[in-house]
Amino acid sequence: MNTARIPAAASTWQRLVRLVLTDDFRQRRRIVMVLMTAVLYMVCLALLTYGVVFGIFAGQGVIVLGILCALTATVFYALVRSGLNLRFSEPSLAFPQAMVAQTLVATAYAVSGPAHAANLIFLAMVMFFGMFDMRLRNVRILMFYTIGLIGAVMAWKSHVDPLVYPWVLELIYFATATTALPAISSLAVQLTKMRNRLRSQKQELEAALAHIRQVATHDELTKLANRRHMIALLGEHITRHARGGPGFSVALADIDHFKNVNDTYGHRVGDEALVAFAAQARAHLRNTDIIARWGGEEFLLLLPEAPPPGDPNVGIERLRAALAVAEASAQAPHLRIAFSTGITRYIDGEQIDDMIERADRALYAAKAGGRNRTALL
Repeated sequence: MNTARIPAAASTWQRLVRLVLTDDFRQRRRIVMVLMTAVLYMVCLALLTYGVVFGIFAGQGVIVLGILCALTATVFYALVRSGLNLRFSEPSLAFPQAMVAQTLVATAYAVSGPAHAANLIFLAMVMFFGMFDMRLRNVRILMFYTIGLIGAVMAWKSHVDPLVYPWVLELIYFATATTALPAISSLAVQLTKMRNRLRSQKQELEAALAHIRQVATHDELTKLANRRHMIALLGEHITRHARGGPGFSVALADIDHFKNVNDTYGHRVGDEALVAFAAQARAHLRNTDIIARWGGEEFLLLLPEAPPPGDPNVGIERLRAALAVAEASAQAPHLRIAFSTGITRYIDGEQIDDMIERADRALYAAKAGGRNRTALL
């Protein structure tokens, strides 16, 4: 019976956690921060309640403060849990939360009587928690707001209640606050700069890795898959076919008389012709077809079978027709390129080299038959 109850209890707990915190990682983190702030409010209220119980200060102000704290925590939790916070430029709502929290701490300072100095640590805590998610401008605004607010509360209380809030001590407390809060703000500035620098370095690293991955798997000139990447793709298709997946064919395509293009127009035009061939291939082959530059003016096509079985040569003939009218190079506007193709179907259990060798024989047959055509083997 215990083994049946434990999964049920765990499942109930997981559902409760999802209900309170959601499944979204970022939103869950924001909700946790809201709940941590709520805990801070509860600690502050517990201390104030302790003071009321032992007659340190009056309870009316504590009741009002408790209502404000509960209302604040509820509103911010509802905003984040409902997803309304995502409509704001700062979804964490760190800045408005910190502004409200500092206002509540200043209120606690005003109602906590002889223990009011203890609230100064909460001012620092709010600044510390808020600086992780706030922009630099908002950190500075929060700092000046906090210093101005607590200074006004100190001045007011020393005027209306000089016995509990003597101006001599309030001046010391204010000097302490105006020293500590800018220091925390400065730390926030350094932390934000470090975070931005790390984010920038991460983006640069991701871009570098993407470039390395591109270079490792694609031909630099045509941007098609390179030989190494195509071999890997062929291996994946063979594995998939062995597990019951669809079959496929491969085709070797070779641009006809490409040496004459280089000799007549130069290698720059030859490179442009290769790029033009690659662009037309991407545009006119089937969406499922994959083409790679195999070497020089030779290309390898992977042609998966799609139900209902069709002719793998359809896309190739569409490409051939497009190249017959497409401009191969701006420097040689009258140049048109043609290509010969040899197609063969993968035979279960054979090696990649055997399949490509058979496609190569079919390619030679196409060239021997007059070029600009497809031969099947």
